Amino acid sequence: MNIKTKLLIGIIQEYIKSKEPIGSEFLKSQQNFDVSSATIRNYCKILEKEGALFQPHTSSGRIPTNASLSSYWKDALQLFVNDELEIDIHQIANLSKRYEVFCILIPKESNILENVLDVENNYLILEFSRNEAVIGFSDVLLRFTRSLVGLEVHDIIRVAGEVGAKELKEKILCLSHFDFNITSYRYGSEFLKDIVFGDASVFMDFYNAYALLKYQNGVYFNILPSGYLTLIHDISYFNHNSGESNKARMLCAGSMLSDYRSFYKELHMGCID
Repeated sequence: MNIKTKLLIGIIQEYIKSKEPIGSEFLKSQQNFDVSSATIRNYCKILEKEGALFQPHTSSGRIPTNASLSSYWKDALQLFVNDELEIDIHQIANLSKRYEVFCILIPKESNILENVLDVENNYLILEFSRNEAVIGFSDVLLRFTRSLVGLEVHDIIRVAGEVGAKELKEKILCLSHFDFNITSYRYGSEFLKDIVFGDASVFMDFYNAYALLKYQNGVYFNILPSGYLTLIHDISYFNHNSGESNKARMLCAGSMLSDYRSFYKELHMGCID
C-alpha cells in the first residue's frame, strides 16, 4: 500500500472517530506516520484534487468525501460478505444503540414445499414444512408447483420470478413476510426513520426485513440516501434457549460515519484491518 493510500485511510479512520476535520499534525501523532507534516499536507492537496478529501475552510483540516468513504467501507466490510461469522447476539441491542446502527436478523430456518393439493380444481394448497399458502387453480400452475416440491421457500420465490409466475411469487412473498415478522430479531429501530429520510417504502423494506429477500449479500450504497450504507451477510449465533448454534442473515444500516470496525469487533467477529 503506497503512502497516499495509507494517509487517506488514516484520515478516514480518525474522522470517523472524531467527526472533526483532520489536520496533518494530528494525523501524524495519531497514526505514527514516518513522514513530515509538510509531506502529509502535500499528499492531502493531491487527494483533494482527486476528489477523495474536502477542506471546509482554508485553515482547517480535511474530511473524507462520500466517494472515499464508500470505497473504504466497501473494502473493509467485504470480508463479512464472504464469510459466515459468529456473533454474540446478546451484544447487538447495546451496540446498535451505541453506534446508531439499525440491525435485523432472520434465522435461516428450513421451510420446504412438501406437497401441493388440488382442491376440486378451484384452488391449490401449497403445504410447506412450517406453513402453507393458497393460490388459484390452473393445470399449468398445478404441474409447475408440483415440480417445485422439495425446494426451499426462497428458491421458489426466485424461480417464480424468473418464469413470471406473479401470483405464486406474491403469495409466497406474503408467506415469508409473515414468517419474518414472527422470527426476526430487530435492533436500533429508533434510528431507522432518520436513516431512510422518511421514505416509507424503504422503511417498510428494512423494518419488516423485506430487503433480505430483495438483495443478495453485499455492501450497498444505493439503497439508502447519500452518506448511508447497507450491509447484508450471513452469520451464526448461539441460541441459549435451544443450546444450539443457529444460522441467520443479517442486515445492518447506518451512516458511513458510524464506526463499523469497532461495532463488529465488539460482536466478536474480528477486527477490520
